[in-house]
Amino acid sequence: MRGGATLAGATLTALLVMSGCTPSQPSPSPTATGTPAATAAGDPIPYDDDHETPAPATTPDLDQFSPAPTGAVDEHSEETVSAEPVPTWDDAAQAGALTAADKAMRAFARPELDYATWWADLEPLLAPSAAEDFSYIDPANISAHEVTGPPAVYTSASAYVVTVEVPTDAGRWHLVLTRRMDGHPWLVTTITPIEEAG
Repeated sequence: MRGGATLAGATLTALLVMSGCTPSQPSPSPTATGTPAATAAGDPIPYDDDHETPAPATTPDLDQFSPAPTGAVDEHSEETVSAEPVPTWDDAAQAGALTAADKAMRAFARPELDYATWWADLEPLLAPSAAEDFSYIDPANISAHEVTGPPAVYTSASAYVVTVEVPTDAGRWHLVLTRRMDGHPWLVTTITPIEEAG
């Protein structure tokens, strides 16, 4: 009996090897739908089934906001807010521009002056953005010595900017002037001989 049992066991083992059967391995448990995959570090990647794409940013319509009332105090600067009138190009604006251009050209066309005197008279008539460029000019190199006639408007691009033509003993010059608002002074940004301006 013992020998027969041993023989039967050996025969069964041989049959299993020949048929390629091996002990079954446990099947991996299925992943539930919506379960996050694991990262290399083993932590799950956050996933939200209810996630929605955010709407693109939009620029607010500034016209829907009311301006601060006149007399209001700005909470940051503590300055009183006052409304400034929108400039218009009228006879008064033209007269102001012509007067400013004439005065600036007369202050500019004085090559006989020393630099300090020349600059002290010219700087207040210049726009801050142009003052630095003009500060490098040597008045001795200016060809014009005097204004020889009345200024005239050459172009008026808007109520903020105007080009004035001024005659001198060294030909005609163009002066470009700007202003911020009505009541603000016209200030010079460029003074150029017409030959160079063209």
